[in-house]
Amino acid sequence: MRNLSSELAYFTLRLGQAWAEEVAQGRALPDGIIAAEVAGSPFHLDAEEMAWLVRELEGSFTTSQTRGSSVFSDFKPWLRDRQTELDFYYWNRLRRYYLEGGVLEPQVVATLDNVTDELLDFSGNPKDAGIGSRRGMVIGHVQSGKTTNYSALICKAADAGYRTILLLAGITNTLRSQTQERLDETFIGKKSVFHALAQEPLPLLTYAAIKRFPAYGTTRDSDFTRNPGGGVVFSLAAHNEPIIFITKKNKAPLTKLKDWLIEQGHGGTITSPLLLIDDEADNASINTAKNPGATTAINAVIREILNLFERSTYIGYTATPFANIFIDPDTNDAMLQDDLFPKHFIKALDPPSTYVGAARVFAEDGDLRPSMVRVVNDYASVLPLKHKSDDPVTALPGSLLTAMRVFVLTRAIRILRGQGRKHCSMMINVSRFNKVQEKVFGLVYTYLGTLKNSTAVSAGLGSRALADPVIALLKEDFDREHHGTGVTFDQVLTVLREAAASIVPVTVNMKGGVLDYRGNREHGLHVIAIGGLALSRGLTLEDLTVSYILRNTAASDTLMQMARWFGYRPNFEDICRVYLPNLALNHYKEIHEAIEELRTEVRRMQDLGMTPEHFGLKVRESPTAIKITAANKMRSATQMTVAADYSERHLEGYILPNNRDANLSNLEEVRRFVSGLGEPSEAFTTDQTIVWRGVPGLSVMALLRGFSFPSAHGDLGPIQGGTSLFMDYVSDRLSDEMALWDVAVPHPRGGDPFPEVIVPGRPFPLRQRLRGDAVEGGWRVTGGRNRVADPNDAQIALSQEQLDAAAAEKTREGGLRGDKAYCAQRARPLLLIHVFTTQPNAEGKELTDPVTSLSFCLPRTDKASTARTYQVNAVYRRQLEAEANSEAEDDEAILEAE
Repeated sequence: MRNLSSELAYFTLRLGQAWAEEVAQGRALPDGIIAAEVAGSPFHLDAEEMAWLVRELEGSFTTSQTRGSSVFSDFKPWLRDRQTELDFYYWNRLRRYYLEGGVLEPQVVATLDNVTDELLDFSGNPKDAGIGSRRGMVIGHVQSGKTTNYSALICKAADAGYRTILLLAGITNTLRSQTQERLDETFIGKKSVFHALAQEPLPLLTYAAIKRFPAYGTTRDSDFTRNPGGGVVFSLAAHNEPIIFITKKNKAPLTKLKDWLIEQGHGGTITSPLLLIDDEADNASINTAKNPGATTAINAVIREILNLFERSTYIGYTATPFANIFIDPDTNDAMLQDDLFPKHFIKALDPPSTYVGAARVFAEDGDLRPSMVRVVNDYASVLPLKHKSDDPVTALPGSLLTAMRVFVLTRAIRILRGQGRKHCSMMINVSRFNKVQEKVFGLVYTYLGTLKNSTAVSAGLGSRALADPVIALLKEDFDREHHGTGVTFDQVLTVLREAAASIVPVTVNMKGGVLDYRGNREHGLHVIAIGGLALSRGLTLEDLTVSYILRNTAASDTLMQMARWFGYRPNFEDICRVYLPNLALNHYKEIHEAIEELRTEVRRMQDLGMTPEHFGLKVRESPTAIKITAANKMRSATQMTVAADYSERHLEGYILPNNRDANLSNLEEVRRFVSGLGEPSEAFTTDQTIVWRGVPGLSVMALLRGFSFPSAHGDLGPIQGGTSLFMDYVSDRLSDEMALWDVAVPHPRGGDPFPEVIVPGRPFPLRQRLRGDAVEGGWRVTGGRNRVADPNDAQIALSQEQLDAAAAEKTREGGLRGDKAYCAQRARPLLLIHVFTTQPNAEGKELTDPVTSLSFCLPRTDKASTARTYQVNAVYRRQLEAEANSEAEDDEAILEAE
């Protein structure tokens, strides 16, 4: 099918006017108007082209996006009062480019306009000498459009009077260059090249009658430098337009820029206002390297630059807000007083409805998880998660070969859907070591050659094509993965040669490798990108359809940033696939829940009129944050200060001692506890649950002291002596909020009753937990997720009124989800005692059946968490170190290479 971008832009502009009128009245576009507009067009379109245009336009004009949530303090609105006097030249040019160029859907542009107005308002009036310094944060989603957001904000800030704009763009040259190109396209308007004989204009310029350009102090090819042949040669005051610097978060260029700015101030404070945007703000913190001095130096330079200006605004953009600006300082006071803490505002962005993110892929009710995620388990013998740079790699896992074939099939399907000239990418992220990546590259190149040869020779043979074993495998893959895509394998065969022929493998790492999407716009870049960290943060892989990831990191920010498959997949989200180990899948589920919990907190704090300080404390006290900050501190210390918050959570003991004697001891401890509870509460006991009400909290604490969890369980395992983070949380509340508990033993309704294993005089069937894996010092119970409970266990011992309130909470916009909605309804905590059998003869399992574990459904607390300093034992320290080691080594390699 021919390129219809001009026709698409024409219809977008015409329908945009009608759409705006309908939105003003609170309505959507009438049914059938898009099809009628295309059918009555002045263009000569065949049926396939008309269908494609209708599909693309319907995607554009049915997309929705909400404005997100915000918390703020010390805020004086100013933008509305200055709206009429401001000439929004840069923003209006960009807005027209987005709308008339068909780059973004109208509703997305409308929301972008509103949100960036709010952010500009929060940032302070650049004409007001009294604004001093402002500090804020924007929380987005991975690959969701943060660059689009801050591009629009930069345009508006330049229009409003911010004279100097500094954008910190990642920690690699590749990311910095990619960001410079994006700002060329959305703000500068031409290719940023110093001393070019002829300036090359970009399409943005066609959307304004007058040609204006901001100054720039960095280029596509060069970070900030003072070199006479390729650096800034003018002074800060020698231009009428604002100036932008797009700089890598590296001490050397930042220090050069700082020294140049000191010269511009002639030893004093610079009176013109500064906007500093820190992209991937969590990646400029102490938790990114084993050597704290390296990143501390970067943060110090950032603060020094801000202090050079009389008026400055710092905004950190991140999708994973577990950064040192929240959690690294030893005390809450030190955190809140840190110069980069977002004390003035925090904005949580909502993505458009077309965004494919963690909620759709990893949430319990995610609609794309069954179709997109493929768990792999055949890699250990050829590409183990833990390996060294010089380990031999002589073969690829069969699952990776399958993923490559599936990628070829997705290319073919996209060709049949009229997307053959679009970019199409596959990501392979299996090692942080360049040497291993090169070995994988060679094997990928070889197998890709096999696929190309077979499709070239056999795909055109009709029914005889299946005699080729490679084509037969492709047929099996198609039948398994893509039989419901609206095309047949016979149709795929007709384009299979074309699909495979244009695919090229590329390594993208610290030694080089470029994904030249912009240079291949006309026909599309069809690439298999092989790399490590360079594919794990910031870098955009256009139209990513197949991802294969084998990495052993468990740190939330790094793991979520590896998810480059998040983003926008118009008309091909159904054929996208993600291949990863079960361990990584479980981590992603946990991380998604932790980050969504924090985003929910922003919404709730907005409703309650709370401030960024409250949010910062909430982040600091979350269990996920504990893992990150503790792992960082473990590199140089044996103690840490923690204030843990477990309110409104279902805390599950899903890691048990992988030891027969320890398990028998736990079983006996539970028997003693239950025998002292007396008769169950008949009002709440059912054929699936035995319940006791009003159990003294001191008895529960005695059970916790006698029950053994391994240090691998960060919340429940021993951290110092015989105590755990959770035990200290409970002990602080035994005299009031947790003086009385409910206790329940859930079990199946049917099945053969087991002897009186726990409850005297009450035999009952046992649950089964037939999936699990051995971890250091423990056995991880994985019933589909990192949990030991059944999905409805959090509802046990709640009244019908409480159940109804929880159901309403789950459906409320911004309300709590999952088990948290039920925990929030409780007047007192619930202890769940789980008794189950496990998979017999499972590899690495030493505990014997029956097995018992505990979980806790905890209500909202009115008491602030108490900070304690723990002398951490060696096992706990080793577990925490594992959380951050891999990404620390990645970032250390970058600092050395650049």
